[in-house]
Amino acid sequence: GVEEGTGVGEGQTGVGEGQAGLDQTGQHLFCVCGTRVNIFDVASGAVLRSLEQEDQEDITAFDLSPDDKVLVTASRALLLAQWAWREGSVTRLWKAIHTAPVATMAFDPTSTLLATGGCDGAVRVWDVVQSYGTHHFRGSPGVVHLVAFHPDPTRLLLFSSATDTSVRVWSLQERSCLAVLTAHYSAITSLTFSADGHTMLSSGRDKICVVWDLRSLQATRTVPVFESVEAAVLLPEEPAPELGVKSTGLHFLTAGDQGALRVWEAASGRCVHAQQRLPGPGRELTHCALARAASLLLSVTADHNLLLYDARSLRLQKQVLDVRFLGPEDSHVVVASNSPCLKVFDLQTSACQILHGHTDIVLALDVFRKGRLFASCAKDQSIRVWRMNKAGEVACVAQGSGHTHSVGTICCSRLKETFLVTGSQDCTVKLWPLPEALLSKGTGPEGGSVLLQAQATQRCHNKDINSVAVAPNDKLLATGSQDRTAKLWALPQCQLLGTFSGHRRGLWCVQFSPMDQVLATASADGTIKLWALQDFSCLKTFEGHDASVLKVAFVSRGTQLLSSGSDGLLKLWTIKNNECVRTLDAHEDKVWGLHCSRLDDRALTGASDSRVVLWKDVTEAEQAEEQAKREEQVVKQQELDNLLHEKRYLRALGLAISLDRPHTVLTVIQAIRRDPESCEKLETTVLQLRRDQKEALLRFCVTWNTNSRHCHEAQAVLGVLLRHEAPDELLAYDGVRASLEGLLPYTERHFQRLSRTLQAATFLDFLWHNMKLPTLPAAPTAL
Repeated sequence: GVEEGTGVGEGQTGVGEGQAGLDQTGQHLFCVCGTRVNIFDVASGAVLRSLEQEDQEDITAFDLSPDDKVLVTASRALLLAQWAWREGSVTRLWKAIHTAPVATMAFDPTSTLLATGGCDGAVRVWDVVQSYGTHHFRGSPGVVHLVAFHPDPTRLLLFSSATDTSVRVWSLQERSCLAVLTAHYSAITSLTFSADGHTMLSSGRDKICVVWDLRSLQATRTVPVFESVEAAVLLPEEPAPELGVKSTGLHFLTAGDQGALRVWEAASGRCVHAQQRLPGPGRELTHCALARAASLLLSVTADHNLLLYDARSLRLQKQVLDVRFLGPEDSHVVVASNSPCLKVFDLQTSACQILHGHTDIVLALDVFRKGRLFASCAKDQSIRVWRMNKAGEVACVAQGSGHTHSVGTICCSRLKETFLVTGSQDCTVKLWPLPEALLSKGTGPEGGSVLLQAQATQRCHNKDINSVAVAPNDKLLATGSQDRTAKLWALPQCQLLGTFSGHRRGLWCVQFSPMDQVLATASADGTIKLWALQDFSCLKTFEGHDASVLKVAFVSRGTQLLSSGSDGLLKLWTIKNNECVRTLDAHEDKVWGLHCSRLDDRALTGASDSRVVLWKDVTEAEQAEEQAKREEQVVKQQELDNLLHEKRYLRALGLAISLDRPHTVLTVIQAIRRDPESCEKLETTVLQLRRDQKEALLRFCVTWNTNSRHCHEAQAVLGVLLRHEAPDELLAYDGVRASLEGLLPYTERHFQRLSRTLQAATFLDFLWHNMKLPTLPAAPTAL
């Protein structure tokens, strides 16, 4: 048996504008993930709550009130939900009245008004305390993707931006549009205000930021920032030497498609500080938010990483992903997602390191036996070897290239840390020996990375190689390909020993048994096959997946198989009898990753739905629980027998009812009825029961009454209850109406049967009395 552990989905909808945010204290992080808003504890990285609206539709927008008390979410079903988010309960649900989904929302500084901007071009204002709509502003062309209240609540001004690249200023008092501010030539991505409320900053995808004077409603400065800006934040007006902020003038920070945070001086338009840019795609920043009280800055990257910085120095405080990966290793787990970066998670603290190096998507990983060294291969046609030091820090220690196409599979040597094998779309396998320098303890992360050279290259198949596996003794290599075959090779020369043919589609995974000379293969034809290494014959075929089987692993010391498929299911198979003993459903898309822990007690799966799930083997726990239940049943059965033997009927009946076993209760009633003074005994016993016990007894009577053999016991109990309980009391019983409905038809049938039997018996009696035997003639007397 296997039980699901922890797994939280990564934001499949793309964490974009307004899709992630911090509370004022910087202790909680909110982000949208499909139909849910996940709330994380910033300190531990743990998911505290996962909120989902009743309609189970995707969340299109959310906002947290400035006092941190109220969270409002909007769904694609045009419903708004107001949450007491700490308790995880909805306090109010109402229709948005927009004719298209709500694209954005914002609270006013007093936390009493909420503005919503819709895809229908309307802006609505709601009083969340009194629960009613206060304003409806029309006139914005296209989608309203930005709304913001003026920081001074007495001004009662609302700002909105739609697809026409202008900012509209609405007066809540006059219920009209006061001004239309035009300065941008592309979509406006953020509006932010100074603490005194006199200045507003707008950022856009037209690579400029505009500073506005809110008293005159005029643009005072246009700052070219040379990148498409997704968010701009005004920094507190205080010196911050580490950010190049030396004066108290207005400074702002931008986040955009260059992937680095930059600080600008508004007065001069100069960039006074810029983060170092990291290589690789997916680094673009899509959102940025400041928690002033905690001096924390949150930025979100295009590949869904949430980065938390100290706002005064831009030092990385914590790097969380909006998913908590847990792994089979003792302390850490490494994950390759749809990105050139690798993510390494510490299981205790949920701290995440992001490893840069590959320039295209990482396709496969494997870990050496001791667990400190691991290898990765990617679409960039290269491989890299990484080492984790004792402190848990990871660095690249070796890299190699030589394949002419993307490298889709990698396997480490099993006995010692001596070599790597890679398989590529160029139909070749390469053997990479690890140099001695790499294995000596002296070389650390600071030593730089060693260059790997391939020792042997072998063209193995006519199509892509999807999987390679090294045998536990390091002497054999198996390859699985899109050409529907698996092949066995002798290492280190890569000589062909034989071919495994029989699958109808390409192979996704090959795996050696840790105990026997057996190879397992998983194929796109939906089957798993076991092959003998001696004669290459097929020993067993496991059928059960409806779609491609993507990964297979031996578990329980080689006696079981765990497989994952493109249908999102995991299946556990017992090899001995070909039986699928458990099907596990936790993913909604193709399960590409499957790895088992060394102790064989946990498994890790990763899928295209951006979830990683940790599974725990609960077979022993389930068996122990089952055994304890059986022992408890035996003890109770013995106690019941003793009570019946001692004619302690009340205790026996109470025990039988507590076991919730109608048949056992029936046995007790039958035992009471066999007693010479059965009528009185039954009455006294039933009437001494508690009310909940009588309710249970009435429910059992319904079951017994359906059977003509047991109806007499049911009617006897029913008779006692009807004679001694007042009708009002009986009607107050839980579920009494359903019980009566179940009792009536069968009772009528039993009475009809008894009436027919009585008629037949009376007729028989009548016949008996009317059958006169003729008097025999007297015997003649002898003369």
